[in-house]
Amino acid sequence: MYLTVIKTFLTAKSAWIKYAAIAILTVMVLAYVYGAGKDSERAEWLGKEAKFLTQQNAIKEENSKRIREIREENDKILLGVINERSEWLQSKNDLIDKLVNDNDGMRISAKNCTGSNRLPTKAKDSSQPDSAAGGGEIRLSDETTRSLAEVAIDANEVVGKYNALVKICSPLVEVVE
Repeated sequence: MYLTVIKTFLTAKSAWIKYAAIAILTVMVLAYVYGAGKDSERAEWLGKEAKFLTQQNAIKEENSKRIREIREENDKILLGVINERSEWLQSKNDLIDKLVNDNDGMRISAKNCTGSNRLPTKAKDSSQPDSAAGGGEIRLSDETTRSLAEVAIDANEVVGKYNALVKICSPLVEVVE
């Protein structure tokens, strides 16, 4: 196409044909330069976009990896807490069962019993007679023993948590005397 326009310019005898050929050739060159510039710019932006997308994918992958690692750490911590809680509950239940199933069971002093329905007591010391008025002990029922043991264990847990909290918070609080 360019050769045809150039050949027409060179072989043309009239000036207006030469001007038209120059104008057409100029428009064609400008269109080619514009297209080449547009393609070059597009290639440059596509390269920048590809680089940006590569960086974004690398960041996403790194973040996904960190999220997985944190999730695994949290799962380990949670599993540790669950296991610790299960062990604590098991030891609590074992202690309660020991208190309930122990031959002697939990006992209370007969003199601490009030009310008109005093039960006869079995003396802990075999030299003392069985008597409600004496200083013997009364064996508590299994249900009462279990309830008292649970309360005592829960109270010890609260005291432990309180002491831990005091230990954590004491540096943060200024003691005023």
